[in-house]
Amino acid sequence: MQSNSIRSMVYVALFAALFIVLSIQQMRFNISVIPITLQTFGIILAGLFLKPRLAFMSLALVILLAFFGLPLFGGKGGISHLIGPTGGFIIAFPFCAMFTSMAIEKLLSSKWIISKKVLTTIILFAIFMLLSSMLSYLPGLLWFKNVASSYTWTKIYTMGVSFLPGDAIKSSVGALVAVSMLSFVYRFRKGSEVKGKQL
Repeated sequence: MQSNSIRSMVYVALFAALFIVLSIQQMRFNISVIPITLQTFGIILAGLFLKPRLAFMSLALVILLAFFGLPLFGGKGGISHLIGPTGGFIIAFPFCAMFTSMAIEKLLSSKWIISKKVLTTIILFAIFMLLSSMLSYLPGLLWFKNVASSYTWTKIYTMGVSFLPGDAIKSSVGALVAVSMLSFVYRFRKGSEVKGKQL
């Protein structure tokens, strides 16, 4: 039991670190003060490889460390950043990872579906696009509107639409990576079970 607990902690730390690394590179556009990053890809990977609870914990760990001032979100951290314009997105990230993992669990349980590579790729893209990315839009944009009250709803809507192409690309890459490694993903996730129970 102790070795499994240690392994779980290692998984959580590993995917938290991966998310932090993917947060470093940022692109900014005039249409939005919210940068475009590879954070969504970090959520995709956590949801793909980890069980729901561990996927949630890996992103929650990053938020907890940032709460204490560590600059983990593209070189920024602290309470002021967590309640700043991007705060709604940040708080949604652990839930995005958890729901992505739950959907992956359902997908892997269907041997018929995963035997169809094209269908599996399409389903994976939908999971990543809807749960890893777009699930964060509602709390993220609503919180942004609350903080940046000078932004009109039209501008908020335009900002949300501007995220779609980048997230679609990341979801496509995630789906292609996932379908090419599906047997490994299955074994990796099975390795995070303890006596038939999910971690």
